[in-house]
This record gives sequence, structure tokens and C-alpha cells, in this order.
Amino acid sequence: MTGAAVRRPRPVPLGGTVGVVAPAGPVPPEALEEGLRRLRAWGYRTVVGEAVLDRRGYLAGADDRRAEDFNRMWADPAVDAVICARGGYGAMRILRRIDWELIRRNPKFFCGFSDITALHLAMAREAGLVTFHGPMVAAFGGAHGYNGAGLRRALQQVGPLGEMPWPDPAEEGAPRPLTIRSGVAEGRLIGGNLTLIVSLLGTPWEPDFTGCIVLLEDVDEAPYRVDRMLVQLLLAGKLQGAAGILFGDSPTCMHGPPDRPSLTLPEVLTELLGPLGIPVLYGFPCGHGPHRATLPLGVRTRLDAAGGTLTILEPALEP
Repeated sequence: MTGAAVRRPRPVPLGGTVGVVAPAGPVPPEALEEGLRRLRAWGYRTVVGEAVLDRRGYLAGADDRRAEDFNRMWADPAVDAVICARGGYGAMRILRRIDWELIRRNPKFFCGFSDITALHLAMAREAGLVTFHGPMVAAFGGAHGYNGAGLRRALQQVGPLGEMPWPDPAEEGAPRPLTIRSGVAEGRLIGGNLTLIVSLLGTPWEPDFTGCIVLLEDVDEAPYRVDRMLVQLLLAGKLQGAAGILFGDSPTCMHGPPDRPSLTLPEVLTELLGPLGIPVLYGFPCGHGPHRATLPLGVRTRLDAAGGTLTILEPALEP
């Protein structure tokens, strides 16, 4: 990984302890409790950060409290994995307060998505840590069977995860693959939420996509806003060296307001990403739809855009 040697977390067997943090937006208590019950039913112990239920406007409490919770989980030897409660906004605000040396010394399983992209990209650069883009404790998604099976497998499987499954097409809200540009490519998987990626440009945690399979997704952004962010990445030269692009299911970004003229999201992706000459697949179950795969960031993958497949080629966990 850029800036640091690759560190893989250890597997988290049943009976292990999952620490829950809220580095971004406020957490609904009922949703948190439901997620904790699910983890415990699987056989995991849970420990909740002291500030997880704090509230300060659109934040889960003060920046120093959220950062202290985060650092505390990495310092606690009894905590085997750290999973975020939810996204929202605020993870960028604590990046300068994180003890990166502590994370380098204690590589643990870390999972979240959306605003948590800021932490994924920062941990990759600062600690070389393989992290996981996937469900969160108080934002698990509606497809509990699919989402839970993927998260449990990622927590425990030492070998490569192999081809990532798609949900049953008969399930409500199940996404379908849409090939924007066909082709097959291999590279490290990197990325996450498009808005957060663009927001980190010009910072110490700006990602390098050279030779990578780039994961993108977003929520509640009209196609013209997705267009603007992709154009910014292109003007900055960030996507031209990518090996392939995997755009996650983003159902609330597909169309503009009904009373305003708009391109569709697939049209935007075809027009802006197609000319790159690399494989581009839209609709993978890893965005803000109900189906949320758990994908390891930082390991080598193969994207087959025509076949609609993503295959994890390397182990994400230490044996």
C-alpha cells in the first residue's frame, strides 16, 4: 500500500470481542441495540465506546471524544475487531487526532462504509492496514441474511474470499450488474464513498489509484453532482492510471429530480469512465442499497465487468 507496508488483521473467531465506535454521525439507540443483539447472537462479545451515543448536532459528540473512543479500541488488547456504528459525517474531523503508531502496532479487523471511507483511506496510507468496506452495527442494511453471511465470513476466513456472491435476484431491492465497459483487470481494491474520496484530494490522505481496482459509491447525489465529482477526479489525473472501476449500487443517485432535466447515472458513467478504456461495472452490492457485501480493501482482486464478477485473490487476514 502507498506509504506503509501491508498489515493484515488477525481473524476474529466466535467468542472474540467486537468494539463498536461512532467516528462520524449520531447513532440511533434502537438501531445500535438491534445490531449488538445480532453480533451477540452470532457468538461475539461486544464492547461499546463511551461516546457512541453522544450527540452534537450532526456529529456523534465532540471530536476529541470520538477520537479518544477510536484510539481506546485499538489500545485495548481484549478488543479483536473494531466496527463502526454508522456513517453520516464527521470521520474526517478526527483524522489528525488518531494515534497511527498505535494502529500500526495493533492491526485489527476494521469495518464500515460511507463516511468511514476517510478512515479506510487514512489507515491504508498511515498503517498499510487491510480494512473492510461493509455493514455497520447500527446501519446493517435491510438484507440481513446476505449482509450477515458476508461479514461473518470476512471476520473468520483466513484464505482468499474468492468470488464475491451477488444477492438472490428475487430478493427485494437486489441490484443487477450493469456493464459500463467490458474487460478483465486485476489490482488492489481501494476506495469507497465518492464524496469522501474527492474531499480528501489535496490532503495527506489523498489516495493513489494507480494500478488499482477503484471502488466508488454514493447516496442522495443527483447525477450532475456525481458527474462533477468524477470530472474533478479526472481533471486531477486520479482515475487515468486505474486498472478498473467498480461502482457500487447507488439507487438514490440514478436519476435527477423529476421536474428537472437530467442524465441518468449510467449515462454519466458511460460518458466519463468509458473513454478510460478500462473495465467498469455498475451496481455491485456494496453501496447504499439494502445489500452490502463485505469487501477487503488493500488486497489484490480481479474485476470481470462483462461477467459481473469481483474475485478476491489474496487473503485479507493473517493465518
